[in-house]
Amino acid sequence: MADQESRRQKYGNTPLMQEPNIKNGCGGLRDYQNLLWMAFFTKDRPRNLADLQAKDFISDAERRQLDAAYDFLLRARNELHYLTNRAGDVLTKSVQPAIAYSLGYTDRSPSRRLERFMRDYYLHARNIDMITRTVERRLALLHKPPARMPFLSKFLPSRRKQPEPVVDGFRLVEGELLHQSASVFRDDPCRMMRVFLYAQQRGARLHPDTAKLLRNELRLVDSKFLANEHVHESFREILSQRGNVAPALRAMHEVDFLGKYLPEFGKLTCLVQHEFFHIYTADEHTLMCVQKLDDIWAGRIPNAAPYQEVFQKIERPFILYLSLLLHDSGKAMQGRHHEVDSAHFADRVARRLRLDGATTHVLRLLVEHHLAIIQISQRRDLDDPEVVRYFAALVQAPDTLNKLVLHTLADSLGTSDKLWNGFKDMLLWTLYRKTLAELTGTTTFIRAEEKQRELLLQEVVRQLPRELQLGEAQAHFGTLPPRYFLIHNAADIVGDLALTNRFMRNLLSNDPEVSLAPAIEWKDEPDRGCSRVKVCTWDRAGLFSKLAGSFTSAGLNIFSAQIFTRSDRVVLDTFDVTSARSGVLATKEEKEKFDQLLAKALVGHLDFDPLIAKQKVVNPLYQSLEGERIATEIVFDNESSNRCTVVDVQTEDRVGLLYAMSQTLSELGLDISVAKISTEKGAAMDSFYVTELTGEKIVSQHRKNQIEGRLRRALLNLDQRAK
Repeated sequence: MADQESRRQKYGNTPLMQEPNIKNGCGGLRDYQNLLWMAFFTKDRPRNLADLQAKDFISDAERRQLDAAYDFLLRARNELHYLTNRAGDVLTKSVQPAIAYSLGYTDRSPSRRLERFMRDYYLHARNIDMITRTVERRLALLHKPPARMPFLSKFLPSRRKQPEPVVDGFRLVEGELLHQSASVFRDDPCRMMRVFLYAQQRGARLHPDTAKLLRNELRLVDSKFLANEHVHESFREILSQRGNVAPALRAMHEVDFLGKYLPEFGKLTCLVQHEFFHIYTADEHTLMCVQKLDDIWAGRIPNAAPYQEVFQKIERPFILYLSLLLHDSGKAMQGRHHEVDSAHFADRVARRLRLDGATTHVLRLLVEHHLAIIQISQRRDLDDPEVVRYFAALVQAPDTLNKLVLHTLADSLGTSDKLWNGFKDMLLWTLYRKTLAELTGTTTFIRAEEKQRELLLQEVVRQLPRELQLGEAQAHFGTLPPRYFLIHNAADIVGDLALTNRFMRNLLSNDPEVSLAPAIEWKDEPDRGCSRVKVCTWDRAGLFSKLAGSFTSAGLNIFSAQIFTRSDRVVLDTFDVTSARSGVLATKEEKEKFDQLLAKALVGHLDFDPLIAKQKVVNPLYQSLEGERIATEIVFDNESSNRCTVVDVQTEDRVGLLYAMSQTLSELGLDISVAKISTEKGAAMDSFYVTELTGEKIVSQHRKNQIEGRLRRALLNLDQRAK
């Protein structure tokens, strides 16, 4: 199998190359022959596809697909040898039209003839590639060596591995999600989307048997499924995981689920692209673009650190990922301007996913104008103020500009790594800097931002329940920073107003336990694989560490947080959490324990350390297939905020991590005014906006060294307690 992977890497690691190698490429004749060769060395020694089917390695449909594909590839290779009069295996662009005609593709249009032939080739090669990879994994499971000295396990009961919990009908088995019932998808079709979310969250793959079952149940993806809001919520959550989206989408595509769920993308499957600079089919190019966007976030693209910084700034990354997924969908229409057709498809998808008007507008803009930066930066005079004003009017907002910049680079790299160079990079950044200055330094931008907030306030007022007053909404809008209104829709804001109103009414109670208690609201979101909790209370020193300590002591793991403090010192914090034991929704007991601990912590001192020490996690917070460790990086940024120093911490996620860091900062006499918390692929990426108690930034290098040293010591103590 190692030889198989080495050969595939050498030939592009995809069957969807513009000039494929019929013999050695992915999905080529060698894959088919090696499949039979490897299977022969199993216990039953199958000699042909019929034997493989009899042993349930492949289905009847897969056997017929392999037979048809092998026959097609043999005939194409024979024609190649006959036409070139020499041994060769590469289906070059120069010979493709002649081979197409010889094999019966006789359309009057040469381009149509070539497109039909190559699409059939790609479909056959894709079938060989996907089926052989799946069977290889099943064969590997048969040959897995037994555990060393298994007889000792009965004498060492304390070291027995805890059984993995069943999550929504699936169990994690050695890095693969395996269904527990053959009816798992029929019982709840929404699991067809959720299983990919679970795999993404756990760094796992689908077990070959589960992938096969899902492929066989695709009929469940019907009109009812496509209109299901729970399915859409899970899909949006998958697209929100920066740096970890491509594996999930590729896994969906490999079982033909992605094209069923998004027919606009499905039309691109094995679609030939006639542009000379494209080396992949349309579907493979799209998935490569998503992979490149992941790589930008993870720092795997050389000299792309500035783009990584831009990526850290954007809000709601799912819009960017969705725009990449749809940006070439219009090519299936064969029109002159595919971006216009793609924008039409984007509108259709937005309606189906029930995106709000503002989100739909940004999605359509990114899709319809995904070529704008290339066209303007490389073909227009960037010293002409009118050019910059035109582009600024097009993108309208800094966040949209940031998304379009990332879209442009990912699209270029997804076409070919050789398509991007230093000169193009310089032009892009020149346009970016001038446009950003235009957007943020003019009254036009300020008026646009104010108009957007006015429209949002009007929508909030329309949704206000009777017990809430107009004045409360107006005060709410006047006491929160602009970023709050970028990431909250009207329904979210109405919910926050209701929570704030409850907190204020509790202050009038004669019962001290009620008047001093925070207002807390829980909501389970199974389609996102987490529970969301909102907390409203007064701001105070050490508040964030008390919140973090309460979560961890209650057995809850935080993987994202949004922290906002109104100018009247009312705090509105939103946390997405999971049970540290199961990795899924918080239990009733865990929620109640958090509520009780936080109430105690806010009225007096509560020592969280012994409570956190009792927390035992059955499974690691993230299971990496490669088993890598994540190095700790601590960076101080005095440029991004006018008032605060931003302390960026990237480290491996641990139980009690957020409490340890926030408590350390509090003990150092630092005030945390904003915290941005995210956990992706086992890495905690947390940003704390802090000031000294005097309100000043951290400027002394000695002070920075002191803070970094204390943070690293706190992390070391966490690791030592976990042993």
